[in-house]
Amino acid sequence: MRISVEIQTKHESNALLVVLSDPSFVLPNLFPPIKEVKISEGKYTCKGKFLGTPFEMVGNYYSSTEGRIKYVFTINKGGTGNLEFLIEQGKVTLIFDYEGWFEKISRLFISRWINDFKKNFEEKVRLKRIESKI
Repeated sequence: MRISVEIQTKHESNALLVVLSDPSFVLPNLFPPIKEVKISEGKYTCKGKFLGTPFEMVGNYYSSTEGRIKYVFTINKGGTGNLEFLIEQGKVTLIFDYEGWFEKISRLFISRWINDFKKNFEEKVRLKRIESKI
């Protein structure tokens, strides 16, 4: 499955690079079933529950000064994917690729979660910037 959306924004690119490079901000806000995120040196581990089934997601995240952030992940139930943010002046492009566990069922949920993330993006980023003094 591949989902791509453009998010219009008034936030500065350098602030977005910092905020969107934080797995503890991005992952639970984008995927509500994620309830716990642990981060260590470019790696992350998430735990959650989807449709009553516990899961664990592990991966790496990378960011570049050119405004590109990538999350690569594996789900312990048998799935792999990528989440990528491309930051440009006035917009962020979100690209999500996933194959595996609950793929067909989760498409509807993930589409809704991404749309909610897009709808609440400006306010959530604003609050994160205040919290982190960015």
